[in-house]
Amino acid sequence: MKKLLLVGALSIILSGCTSNEPAQEPDAPDEDTNSLEENSANTAPEDNSEAEEQASETDAESSELATYEEYSTITEVADVDRLNGIVETDNPGTRVILFEDESGKKTVKSVYVKKENRLKVISLDDDGLLYNDILK
Repeated sequence: MKKLLLVGALSIILSGCTSNEPAQEPDAPDEDTNSLEENSANTAPEDNSEAEEQASETDAESSELATYEEYSTITEVADVDRLNGIVETDNPGTRVILFEDESGKKTVKSVYVKKENRLKVISLDDDGLLYNDILK
């Protein structure tokens, strides 16, 4: 008798947990749509003005990096002349700059601790610490 009550209670509980809605299948992409959408990243510039604008933005970024007190030391210990520097973090405590090549691969990372005036330069290619000292 107890088994019969247990089976009945379980069947009521399980039936309450099921849904009467049909299962939804994931949306399949239309076959006749192009998988590559056009955007500024994968289309050629229509004229040279856009390419020149991108080059001037890169020059502005590198000149901005040159204003940082640790930049001269970074250029001495790492070959970052042909790399694009991106300031990842710049807060009151630290500044982190990542340097990437033209393909977007990050190759050098610098961490500057402002309060201690300490700079660490790390090569991401071979995981080597290139510099770790207090700037004077």
